[in-house]
Amino acid sequence: MLNTFQKDPRQQNFFFEGATSNAKNWVKKELKFSQNKIRLATMFSGIGAIEYALKRLKIPNEIIFASDNDKFVKESYFANYEINNTQWYDDVKDIKGKEYIDKIDLLVGGSPCQSFSMVGKRKGFQDTRGTLFYD
Repeated sequence: MLNTFQKDPRQQNFFFEGATSNAKNWVKKELKFSQNKIRLATMFSGIGAIEYALKRLKIPNEIIFASDNDKFVKESYFANYEINNTQWYDDVKDIKGKEYIDKIDLLVGGSPCQSFSMVGKRKGFQDTRGTLFYD
């Protein structure tokens, strides 16, 4: 896939006008299709790292849904992004994926790492957090 991408210059310039694989100041590039919004959904959203990155890069986006089980994370998320309660899930197990077919362009999620982390108890799949990606 990478080789195909590098060989096809039409794909290289999809997002940024004048972008090349060795562009030094890609952050300053203008979007080719700046009127389009990325329809974004996040699971294990935390305080919204991808949302912040898109905002900082001035990439237009619309949050379709987000989720996290921490009430303080939710407060922070709601304070920083345009979202309402119908777009928020307290539990990823409640997300009905079929409802979002053809409604999302980018789905981002990183399941909790405490089950596998060196600083955690390393219970792996024995810890319920270690199996959430199946949901």
